Amino acid sequence: MLGFTPALRMTGLLDTVVPAGHCEHVPAVVRETLSNAARHAHATAVEVTVETDSRRLRLRVADDGTGIDSAVTRRSGLDNLRRRAADLDGSLTVTPNEPAGTVVGWTVPLPAQ
Repeated sequence: MLGFTPALRMTGLLDTVVPAGHCEHVPAVVRETLSNAARHAHATAVEVTVETDSRRLRLRVADDGTGIDSAVTRRSGLDNLRRRAADLDGSLTVTPNEPAGTVVGWTVPLPAQ
């Protein structure tokens, strides 16, 4: 759908400290953010970062697209990502990327080891 392969960076002990219930959300979050970058932002580059510091799981998707149009009020995909984060006591952030594009951050705490 993108027309190119996004960059992917994975950091931390993802396979050992992230519970299965948290892992189930990762593909859906990445899929939605990549879909948005392709369909709405017309991005030509995307970087996906998945990382853990053993206290939290963080996904960051940064694109170089057109950014989010403030006139658009329907954001069901982002609302879904926000709900997924909230279900795990986490958060979703959507900020401008410099010099162009959008950065979506999805962060959830991990259970104590």
